[in-house]
Amino acid sequence: MIKFFKRNKTTPNLTEGDILNSIFILALPLLVRAVLGSFQSVIDMFWVGKLGPTALAGVAMGGTIVMVLFPLLIGIGTGTTVMVARAIGAKNQEAADNAATQSIIIALITAAILCLIGILFSRQLLELLQASPEVTIIGQGYLKVILAGGIAMTMLFLCGSILQGAGDTITPMKIMGLSVVVNIIIDPFLIFGWCGLPALGVKGAALATIIAEGAGAIILLYILFKGKSHIHIRFDKYKINFAAICQIFKIGIPSSLQMLFRHLMNLVLMGIVATYGTYAVAAYGIGLRLRMMFLLPAFAFGTAAATLVGQNLGAQQPERAHKTTWLAVLINAAVMAFIGIVLFIFSDTIISIFNKNTDVVLIGTRYLKITSLFFPAIAFGVVCGRAINGAGDTIPPMIISFVSLWLIQIPLALILPKYTILGLDGIWWAISIATLTQGILAFLWFERGTWKLKKVHLYT
Repeated sequence: MIKFFKRNKTTPNLTEGDILNSIFILALPLLVRAVLGSFQSVIDMFWVGKLGPTALAGVAMGGTIVMVLFPLLIGIGTGTTVMVARAIGAKNQEAADNAATQSIIIALITAAILCLIGILFSRQLLELLQASPEVTIIGQGYLKVILAGGIAMTMLFLCGSILQGAGDTITPMKIMGLSVVVNIIIDPFLIFGWCGLPALGVKGAALATIIAEGAGAIILLYILFKGKSHIHIRFDKYKINFAAICQIFKIGIPSSLQMLFRHLMNLVLMGIVATYGTYAVAAYGIGLRLRMMFLLPAFAFGTAAATLVGQNLGAQQPERAHKTTWLAVLINAAVMAFIGIVLFIFSDTIISIFNKNTDVVLIGTRYLKITSLFFPAIAFGVVCGRAINGAGDTIPPMIISFVSLWLIQIPLALILPKYTILGLDGIWWAISIATLTQGILAFLWFERGTWKLKKVHLYT
């Protein structure tokens, strides 16, 4: 099994040769990995759905709390990718290994603290989301199991970030594939108690996720600790380096805040939509899931651009980094335009697959038709934003995200439905205007070029 996931120590040289090839070498495995991750969530919800709507609500709310607790770990991943990519681009192997080692140390400590907080205050956090007593009981059980194994999930994510910075996106993709297969196999056994096992319900779904992701994390850690990849984590050689840790946090915290802004905005926007009734919430929920699924290509190309920018800046090639990002933006814009056209034309058919209710289909169709018009702007917002992050210049994307979501989207979502003839459509237009704003601002900041001058110190 380990041999199948073993990577050659020689990774592709992303700082020379054909740029288009470099983009696809990184982006395609990232896209497959993201699709597999989404599929794993779908499998969980499929089996949990057989337990009834209360169980679904408990898992959905528990998952929301996990996403709110974990942005700091996402930031650590961003800082790690940046530092590893810079070191690899500069051909400084010791600095790359040291950055990876420091990130493992701080991620373990941070995950332990966050998971403990989540376990101790799980009931209060669910009550903050206005969960009913029945949903709170179920969600609390799910949360405690998920967070008890939170370190396994953290290591899976962080090891993927380390390898990504080194230019290896294939190994994390394989590991995600393994994790999905394990989850598919054991989910029903633990949830329903097949073959004499105890029926754990939603706790079984959480345990299946932890086992599946834990298996992947163990393999990745084995690869990194044994030096079977381009990165070698060594606690015996690299001790705690507070300067390196501070730099990881300095780069990563703005990314953490950016994710937190988005998660909190989603909660507020759901509350605004809820004032327009159950059908509106159902339609928005379907539309939002579809939107996130079709955003995966943008995230893949954006993450690839971040790695390529980091490595090329490390190799003192800022113009190649600029050209690489532009090519990634144009390719992704074409992909997003195609997706937008398909969603616009077949919006009613797509919504009706998930719900046949006439009102839900009508509202959901309007959501897709309006927002799909602005899909090409997503390419500029996501790819340019992540490329700037890849340079280590993470504060501007954070500010752009805050302005777009909290100063544009939320106010417009409150104003347009009430004070214009748009009605509920005003919320969908608010989302679209914010998407366009983020794309324009990210593009303008990227073209300003100050990210090319961002200094990232390499510690050995």
